[in-house]
Amino acid sequence: IFEHIDELRGRLVKSLLVLIVMFCVCYYFAPQILTFLKQPLVGVLPKGAPSLYFTGPMDVFMANVKLGFFTALVISCPIWLYQIWKFLEPALYEREKKYVMPFMIGSITLFISGVALCYFMILPLALEYLIGLGTEMGTTPIITISDYLSLIMLMMAGFGAVFETPVVLVLLALLDLITAQTLRENRKIVVVIILIVAAVLTPTPDPISQLAMAIPTWLLFEGSIVLIAWLQKAKDKEAAAAASKGE
Repeated sequence: IFEHIDELRGRLVKSLLVLIVMFCVCYYFAPQILTFLKQPLVGVLPKGAPSLYFTGPMDVFMANVKLGFFTALVISCPIWLYQIWKFLEPALYEREKKYVMPFMIGSITLFISGVALCYFMILPLALEYLIGLGTEMGTTPIITISDYLSLIMLMMAGFGAVFETPVVLVLLALLDLITAQTLRENRKIVVVIILIVAAVLTPTPDPISQLAMAIPTWLLFEGSIVLIAWLQKAKDKEAAAAASKGE
């Protein structure tokens, strides 16, 4: 037990050190990161208008800290996922180990896809609607750096998390907690849940933004059903082959 605790502590320390190093690097490049993240906002503001404001002496510093930590967490994700894998590896069977790498690659790819969809499509639509709503009422947008970063980080993290749905469903299927048939039978309920989540995560009431999130999520759900059904067939074949050898 103590050996496992020591190993866990060692891997946690390694992951933390990587996160600290990446934070320092990302903090140094925070102005460039902010310039990139501002693009969806700059595109919807009147030409020449200041994009972001700060209202307190600590606002910019805290924004840089927030940017550095958020970016470092995303970039170092493969490292600490690898550390988790190496810690769990001795306890896994050979047939279980073959799923680990696809899970890691799939998790990272899906998360990045969700973040990219949010940045390139949802954010511009949402900001255009929200700022347009204010300007139609004769008001001038004064957007603080803190409010803007809180909004986009929450939305990006939310979209990335929602895109992890296939990973969660496949994992539950491998643990024999759900089946493809169960998902098919509850498809209507899942579609309603997807629409509700899309309405919550997209800050605009327009159907375009909501459907831009709901449709990819629904397609990922349907893809999960196909993948789980395929895995179940492969598992049944392995069980049948093992049983025939036993005979």
